[in-house]
Amino acid sequence: MSEIVPDQKNWTFVLESVCPQCRYDVRAVTPADVIGQLPDGVERYVSALSRPQARVRTSPARWSDQEYAAHVAQMLEIMNGRLDLMLQHDDPTFPNWDQDQAAAEGNYNALEPGDVVTRLRDAATKYAQKLGSIDEASYSRRGLRSNGSAFTVESLNQYAWHDFVHHLWDLDSSAS
Repeated sequence: MSEIVPDQKNWTFVLESVCPQCRYDVRAVTPADVIGQLPDGVERYVSALSRPQARVRTSPARWSDQEYAAHVAQMLEIMNGRLDLMLQHDDPTFPNWDQDQAAAEGNYNALEPGDVVTRLRDAATKYAQKLGSIDEASYSRRGLRSNGSAFTVESLNQYAWHDFVHHLWDLDSSAS
């Protein structure tokens, strides 16, 4: 399988404007919105894993459906850890996470689809539980990405939700 072309975009712009690709606007998304919509989204990823070509990359700039699902599972795990840091410490700096490196090291396409489903469902459940445990007074707690991008609990959730929804768009656009 060919190497994926790394995505060099700083996606934090979605916190200030509509995504020009997927057309999703996360600026008004709340933790309650994510908790409510997460299960249906997870099942859309699960459905994509049953496609005959789920492990095929259709272009050098696109992961396979399975790679997207595995990435989203890992992203939710990472974001859960970042929320923990923000809730337990004042202005923490998050450890760097390179999604392309993580995908290569995790060899997502070599995983069993059932294992990807389990990991995704577990990560989504834990993420929803974490969001549900955060009181609104903590939504403004801050954290910093290793490149200096600042987030609040609320904006980190919005950022993560855009990633989740955007990759559903990636899956839907490849199926058409």
